[in-house]
Amino acid sequence: MMAAPAEPPAAGTFGPGEQISYQVSWLGLPAGIAEVAVGNEAPERPGSWPIVTTGRCDLVVYPIREKIVSWWDPASDRSRGLELYADENRKRRRMKIEFDPSTGKAHVTRQVEGEPARQSEAEVPAGAVDVASAVFFIRAARLEDGDELSLPIFTGSKLFKGTAVVEGRGPVETPLGKKEAVRVRLRTEFSGKLQARELRMWFSDDASHVPMRMEADFLFGPVVVEWTDYKPGRPVDPSTIAQGR
Repeated sequence: MMAAPAEPPAAGTFGPGEQISYQVSWLGLPAGIAEVAVGNEAPERPGSWPIVTTGRCDLVVYPIREKIVSWWDPASDRSRGLELYADENRKRRRMKIEFDPSTGKAHVTRQVEGEPARQSEAEVPAGAVDVASAVFFIRAARLEDGDELSLPIFTGSKLFKGTAVVEGRGPVETPLGKKEAVRVRLRTEFSGKLQARELRMWFSDDASHVPMRMEADFLFGPVVVEWTDYKPGRPVDPSTIAQGR
């Protein structure tokens, strides 16, 4: 799965209660905001934390409103599934992905507003992640200089190979001041006007590995995402989640 082992701290890299706020810019201009929050273990999904990402893009050319819930298994540092609610350019759609490690398959439900739901299955390799949780998978790794991680990313319709390389360390300017960061480059095989083949990320150079800055080049121009506020979650031993305590 990886050229270098992922070695998250014993108490986990992040935990319930964590909140991160971001500002989004396009071509250097304000374009939107995003919020990421890690919730508590859900009774209906024992062993999983909901990572809720809400985003808004106010570009006239392509307005977007999205809510994504990734169900994260802290014991294995993998996604168990995803729920997407999107309004993209005034077109609404929903998608749900359920990973089934026992069968090596992903069960997908898609629905466009005004149309019946469509269901499908796809074979996925062990350790596959959804698009939203890919950053958290990288975040949970040890992130030593030179480390290379290979991760299969499932979009709900296609499976892509992702390769993340830790390129180095150093300070980075952010809206919250200059911070020491770990620089990671994620290369993918994504295609489409709303997909970028490369994502450049700066994580905090500490045990939390908080995503502080991200850059990507799309067909319609470069996009930069920067943190504007951060509230840490509470440390949780992943083994207690797995045991349901």
